[in-house]
Amino acid sequence: MNKLIQSLGTVLLAGTLFSCGPKQELKMWQIDIVQGEENATEVTTLETIIGELQTALSNAVTSAQHAYQYENTNTVDVFAGYLAVNRSTFQYGGPLPFTYSWPNDYYPSAGSIGPTDALYHAYTQAESFGKPEYKAIAQIVYGMTALRATNVKGAISYVDSRNLKSSRPLAYQSQQEVYDMILSDLNEAIATLEQVQPDAATLQAIEGEKLAQGEATAAYSGYSWQNWVKLANTIKLRLAMCLAKPNPTLAQQVATEALSGIGVLDDDFGATWVQGTTVHPVYSISSTKEGWADCRMNASIENAMKRFANPLIGSYFTTNSGQINDKTTGASMLAAGKDYVGIRQGVTMEPKSAGVGYYNFSEVNTPVKFIRCPWVCKEEVFFLKAEAALRWGVGGSAQQNYEDGIRASFSRYGVSGVDEYLARTEIERINGKNIDYIDYYVNSNSCDGRIAIGVKWDESESNETKLEKILTQKWIAMFPNGGYEAWTDFRRTGYPRLFPVPEQNKWTGTPTFPVELQLRRVPYNESDENVLIDIPNIEAALTVFGVSGFNGGGMRMYFEGDPAQYPWTYDEDESVYSYGWPIPKNF
Repeated sequence: MNKLIQSLGTVLLAGTLFSCGPKQELKMWQIDIVQGEENATEVTTLETIIGELQTALSNAVTSAQHAYQYENTNTVDVFAGYLAVNRSTFQYGGPLPFTYSWPNDYYPSAGSIGPTDALYHAYTQAESFGKPEYKAIAQIVYGMTALRATNVKGAISYVDSRNLKSSRPLAYQSQQEVYDMILSDLNEAIATLEQVQPDAATLQAIEGEKLAQGEATAAYSGYSWQNWVKLANTIKLRLAMCLAKPNPTLAQQVATEALSGIGVLDDDFGATWVQGTTVHPVYSISSTKEGWADCRMNASIENAMKRFANPLIGSYFTTNSGQINDKTTGASMLAAGKDYVGIRQGVTMEPKSAGVGYYNFSEVNTPVKFIRCPWVCKEEVFFLKAEAALRWGVGGSAQQNYEDGIRASFSRYGVSGVDEYLARTEIERINGKNIDYIDYYVNSNSCDGRIAIGVKWDESESNETKLEKILTQKWIAMFPNGGYEAWTDFRRTGYPRLFPVPEQNKWTGTPTFPVELQLRRVPYNESDENVLIDIPNIEAALTVFGVSGFNGGGMRMYFEGDPAQYPWTYDEDESVYSYGWPIPKNF
């Protein structure tokens, strides 16, 4: 993090900032009160609402580098097995000696909801100005960010945060309640847009003029109300997967609704993007030559892509940029440019020093530089439809959607060989031996690979294996934009199979949890005055399936299903260690 943030971002959840930079002088509870006093008022012009919606759209999913580092590369992208932090100290943030070192400065930013202040007047007053479509869009944006927030933290303040309540404590809703509220908002928004059918000029007012003037490649809906409906339906389809275990009847209903009528997205949806100009923040954070050199390839995705012989590995990541020496002996273990090498999440980090430690491990490669950073990428939608088809027989062919999702990822990067990839029936081996993970810096962090399936679709295989294929290839295909969805998929299904943190670096907070199970949720930071006041309400809302709620990283999430039906079970037979722990159960 090399640049100073000059202004505060929007306040989102209690204890969460939508920005990165030096520590702020105001406490979070003070900022919250200021926000409430300034925004919980009536506006007098439609232009004010339009301006606020423009701000809301540009900030709904951050692409600002500092904020992205807090919300993604130092947090969820690590939990999802995409990236790993390769340093323990940061210029404008607190230390992070290893992944599960808690509390820290970064986790509270993961799973932001809002931006609440910029959506407030659209939600409360747009109808009075004769623009119910603007309320509908506010509902969709809020629902999308709230789904991300509840899947990170479990209980969230859905109602009070939207209403900009400043007095404490806030009321918190359970994940189940939040899902119901999101569905209510999305269904109302869809009905409004289908009735009003706003014209392009109405949408251009909030989406901006760059696309219309030929100055952008893509922007939000492209001035199409149908695409806003498709976005809402896509969020519903995401949510349906989270309901698959705890409420399968409702899950099937929601998925069927999402895939009927106008249906779901068939292309990316996100903020204004100029091809060849707009730089993806993950590239700037990872690149040594053009950025900060602050994150590296994760060992989980390294080993998976090697076992699948996925040719996208060279588009996503570089080989090691320099020689890697053994930490203890100093002996050269790998010459520069010889291999793709990732870092296991949770290994002990050290202050950044050029060429030392994990510095020379694989970084994000140049082809990612100008890839779009969307709210939803089209690859995800194919895999969502594949899972819907597998579970409920809706959304078309599971196999066709699965293969189309893989093809879309190859096409995005202009990589050939997709037919050969789709035909792979077994994992790649070298001289007859499985490809396992090697940590060339600290050999004790090396471990056996966990991928044991092929790529080719086989109708004779079990639904469990088919689901593993869908979600593993979804994880790979969505890089670098799938961290939140991949981490949710992992926790709700057990797929993709990720390496756990080393035992010695397990969660430092209390209560703890088995390292193989991994972090279930990001806790609220109780060192914040706001959170301390809200804790009783938070923990009450975290109660699920008869398990008393506690603000810890091991608290079960609603989307995991009732433990009586979906218990956490572990395979202790070392002979099948490569198949991973815990044992997934989804059908």
